[in-house]
Amino acid sequence: MKTKQNPTPSITRLQTLFSEERGVTLVEELVTVAVIGLGIVILVAMITTGAVGVRQIDDRVKAETLARSQLELIKDADYQPDPTAIPYPPVTTSPDYSVTIHIEYWNASTETFSPNVRDDGLQRITVSVTSDGEGLVQIAEYKVDRE
Repeated sequence: MKTKQNPTPSITRLQTLFSEERGVTLVEELVTVAVIGLGIVILVAMITTGAVGVRQIDDRVKAETLARSQLELIKDADYQPDPTAIPYPPVTTSPDYSVTIHIEYWNASTETFSPNVRDDGLQRITVSVTSDGEGLVQIAEYKVDRE
């Protein structure tokens, strides 16, 4: 016949220790609350960072749309060789954005673009969009006198 072996004394002591445990200690509760609090802080930080990133991308997309719209208005307009006149119609903007048009005229004799010089039928038009003093988008295109 086999006899049952008694568990080792250290295991017996552990079993009695754990069998007498009836709840969690204050330290365990505080650690749990701290871990949950840290998780909430990290979650809120991630949401805030995401919201800021979405706003920046939204501003950039709106600015690029305004710049492209301005360039389309300029493409549709007749070629204006006079640098002293307001040559092209401005796009309608919201108060949050500012659109500026900078026109440089090609001078064939010097082979350079310059503002307020003789026009040889080619313009470099740069459209810049800013918001709150911060430059968001700058796009340059060319307009040719086809007449």
